[in-house]
Amino acid sequence: MSESSAASTNAAAGQPSRTICIQLPDLLALCAPFQLRTNRHCKVISQASERWLHDCRVMLPSMKWRSAKVGLLAAACYPTADGPQLGLIADVLGLLVYRLDRRASGTATDDDDDEIFSLLSNRLSSAAYRNPGWYIRFRKAQRAFMEAQCETRAFGVGNLESYVSFRRQQSGFLIPLEMIAYAKDLRLPEILLSSEKLEILRDCACDIAALCEDIVSCAKGTPIDPLNILSIIESGSLEDALATAGHIVSQRVKAFLDVERALLQGLPADTEKGNEGIRSYVQGLRDWVAGFVNWLYETERYFGKKGSEVRAFGWIFVPVNQGT
Repeated sequence: MSESSAASTNAAAGQPSRTICIQLPDLLALCAPFQLRTNRHCKVISQASERWLHDCRVMLPSMKWRSAKVGLLAAACYPTADGPQLGLIADVLGLLVYRLDRRASGTATDDDDDEIFSLLSNRLSSAAYRNPGWYIRFRKAQRAFMEAQCETRAFGVGNLESYVSFRRQQSGFLIPLEMIAYAKDLRLPEILLSSEKLEILRDCACDIAALCEDIVSCAKGTPIDPLNILSIIESGSLEDALATAGHIVSQRVKAFLDVERALLQGLPADTEKGNEGIRSYVQGLRDWVAGFVNWLYETERYFGKKGSEVRAFGWIFVPVNQGT
């Protein structure tokens, strides 16, 4: 780690600050087994979703929707969805990002989650009629997110595993993971979706996304969310936190690949139709990981306009308090 010569003043805190240069773990290399694909409806859906959010007066505290590129996130994570499906997915992701952005800026309240997602109530009800099992799981993920958001300040981090488990709920990423079944029109039975191997795959995909976000949020100098892996590293060192997060991401990628291999090799030969649904769902998890990790470098939410530079070289300048 090297320190830049330029020092600045933190006007808000009235404290001197300095800038350090640090290299992030290579997230794209860690997630290389997951191939990126992009939906052909990306541009049209991005523009339509931005208009819808603007018309609903849902504005990000930190930036314009065009800079957040939520439509690109939807297109990268759900490459095979048709136009109307991708449109609903983009709007769900937009409301999730809005909720997370408000929490990060300190403008969110613990009782406004239902209010913001109610903007989609009619469209979600229509989807629920066609696939009630999916909608039950979607609502369950939404409630888990809302509850975890309310518990964030009171959460006592005991160890890495308890942190990662809580972050799985608190990140909100289980919501878009439930959209995989919607995007692919899958009607897998609950007993199958709750099987051990599929739960492990889903948890690994969620953990990879959450820990990768922890890593890139360090570019702002403070975590984009108050609960971040930096808060449970005893040394309080940014370098240690990044190394730990990178190591967990690597572990989760390996675990995903191992369980995926065992699952697909163990599929019974006499239930090909059901097997196709499982393969499609697992591919959806792969698409989510690849799309989300690549989006981290495209959106201006983390690196501003320097995402391509960070993607290429990994180095960022991080503002820190002088006393840190």
